[in-house]
Amino acid sequence: MRATHLTMAMLALLAFGGASLADEMPLVDVGEPFGQLRLIDEINCGDADDPHEFKQKPAGVSRIEDILGRPCRALPTEGTPKYFAYRIGKGKGLQAGKAYVLTIDYPEDQARTVYVGNRACETALGFATGAALGDTVYGYTGNNLESLKYPVSGEYQTWKQLFFMHDRLPDVEGIRGKGTRPYTPADGFWVVIAQTNGNDIPASAGAAVATIRLFEAPPIDQITARYATLPEDLPKRHVFWREEMADGVVGGDSSGLVDPIHWYEFKAKLMRFLAVNTYSKDLLEFGANQGWDSSEYGGDEWVYQGPPEHRSLWRRILKLMGEYGYDVLPMYEYSGSKGQKGLGPEKRAKTLGGKDAYTHITWIEKANADLTDPDTYEDFQKMLDLTVLRHLDKAHFLGIWLRPRMGLPVSFSDDALAKFTEETSQPQPVTREMLQKNQELYNRYIEWWQLKRRDFLVAMRDHLREKGLQDAVVMYGCDSSEPGWGLRGGKQLVTDDVARWTKLLSGPEHKNVQQPGGTPKPTDYRTVVARDLQFKSFIAPAGTWGDWEWQHAQPYSDPQHYQDTDGVMLTYSVNRAYTVSTPTPFDAFRTPSGLALIRHNALNENVMSIWKQQKVTEDLLGYYVCDVERAGPYCMLAEARAVANGDPRYIGYVWGNNYSRGFPQYVRNFNAAFLSLPALPSKVLTGAAGDREVVVRSIPTDKHGTYLAVVNTALTDKSDVAITLPAAGKVTNAATGEPVSVEDGKVTLSLYPCQLVALHIELAEGE
Repeated sequence: MRATHLTMAMLALLAFGGASLADEMPLVDVGEPFGQLRLIDEINCGDADDPHEFKQKPAGVSRIEDILGRPCRALPTEGTPKYFAYRIGKGKGLQAGKAYVLTIDYPEDQARTVYVGNRACETALGFATGAALGDTVYGYTGNNLESLKYPVSGEYQTWKQLFFMHDRLPDVEGIRGKGTRPYTPADGFWVVIAQTNGNDIPASAGAAVATIRLFEAPPIDQITARYATLPEDLPKRHVFWREEMADGVVGGDSSGLVDPIHWYEFKAKLMRFLAVNTYSKDLLEFGANQGWDSSEYGGDEWVYQGPPEHRSLWRRILKLMGEYGYDVLPMYEYSGSKGQKGLGPEKRAKTLGGKDAYTHITWIEKANADLTDPDTYEDFQKMLDLTVLRHLDKAHFLGIWLRPRMGLPVSFSDDALAKFTEETSQPQPVTREMLQKNQELYNRYIEWWQLKRRDFLVAMRDHLREKGLQDAVVMYGCDSSEPGWGLRGGKQLVTDDVARWTKLLSGPEHKNVQQPGGTPKPTDYRTVVARDLQFKSFIAPAGTWGDWEWQHAQPYSDPQHYQDTDGVMLTYSVNRAYTVSTPTPFDAFRTPSGLALIRHNALNENVMSIWKQQKVTEDLLGYYVCDVERAGPYCMLAEARAVANGDPRYIGYVWGNNYSRGFPQYVRNFNAAFLSLPALPSKVLTGAAGDREVVVRSIPTDKHGTYLAVVNTALTDKSDVAITLPAAGKVTNAATGEPVSVEDGKVTLSLYPCQLVALHIELAEGE
């Protein structure tokens, strides 16, 4: 429901009385999942005379437009990056550490991409409607682009964000490392509506916003997502995320939070709100220590660990997450220990061609490890001792997530070649020259190395289990990219309207673009899905050029080697609809311990920079990273179709910025249903639903009846869909516990797009 407008008299009363009169303000219905909240401040963006402090760049760039019968402030699509910003909440008694809700009313009339920056919590999060891409066409992260004809409502919709107020706040510009945060909550904070280069957003009509509102959030226990606890003998599912570029908020010259532990407490509270049950943090970022104590095995000489307060961070986080009752899954971008005398700088993994580096990215190439080397086993096991096994009394660990980001390349070192020669009974010592000339021998070497990688992961699993972490799992991500592994055959834009996009990308603004990959080629969505092109790309060597060895720097996935391996799984990367629309990849990546998906998000890093002659002349909003989600229920399309086609046990996110969601009602509804289903094998009940776009999966148990996952995979509502039950018994909504009416062995459900509903059929008496 749309929040009602305040009268000018009400606004004047609040401005005059400040926080002391906040309780006198009327409650406003914000809609799901918040209900009625107290309004603190409101900005009428469509009013040129709105009294709030305002900035825009370039000067005069925004304009007031009438859209769907309501005035908005909008940005034109042409030209360089641009933004407008309002300061909200000034003098309203805002408090550090307190929870608030920011809402934005926007017209959903056609395709639009809107970037929203909330400087109170240093978050940038975008959303896209209709056929807009969301992520940028250009940029060095090589975004995997997709445009589908998502329906638009033709009405105003509301973006909603729960956030926690920081101690110190920046100006409109983002900060990375050096920089100051000059404001406090009493000064209010900037809300920034941004848009990148015109040629980056074809098909978008431009950002447009009617109203920005700030509300006081209720206590977190009042808005915690509720879902049923599974019986103890049933295995659980897990949802988690990892942030890549957000840690700077609690570092640098002027930290956004006086005590960094509050940063993690805010995440713990957000997890309750969004029904996320597993906490993940990077403990190695491209091999660098992210807050744990390495003193026992050599300190800075082994793994550089920073000042004392930095060394205790992981221990404090674990204590906090343990108190909240979360499972913990630490993440490692391992490239060998990176201390003064660490293993990583030795760079024992060697290229096939004899060069000192696998790629042209010099800062990554400063360290690596050879996983065929016993010293690598010992090195990483020491890290597990100090970051996991030492802390088993503080929180429940699920296992570990290893994503080396090119830190564990295929090694052609002399030692590795000698092992290959011996273990595969070669008639003569194998050399690099022999592998370069003999394709069959090379293929056999890659196969051998892949099995050595599996041996390494199994050894890490066994180390954890033997040292006290029973049932520990090891997840391994071969995908080192931000946006997720791309299709083969050059840069492409997958779409259900190839003709339109061919025309859109043929304009002069897309000619001779000096960006990696250039202008993408429109590719038919149906073809990509029908031929499983994403899956085929994911299990193929990375493309390379010249003398570089990208195919060895980021070795491709070999799921066939893990299908019978308990406790070790390769993660499968998803992002766009075309990556989750067939069962093939899910079946291939499934192991005895289940299926692990990682949803990648493009950073859209530095897209608010102005370039001239291939040089940045101005960073319009300072350091900039902004993930983008689909608007409304479509923000959960990838997850919904993944459940329908593959039924994962683990769903993780690689997030560029401070994690947040703009359509939380759909996120938490999905997560609550997902976590209410046991992590047991399931099968699709063909024809069980009265609509072919509604998929029903059955999960039988030995003692607790049958669970059903019902998924609307469509982009439209499905009303009164009859679901034929596979068994008799009382039926409840597995997440809420509410009874569901059964008639003639069927239940009837109405589903919004991309909705997951979990049902539980209890065992009939006597069974």
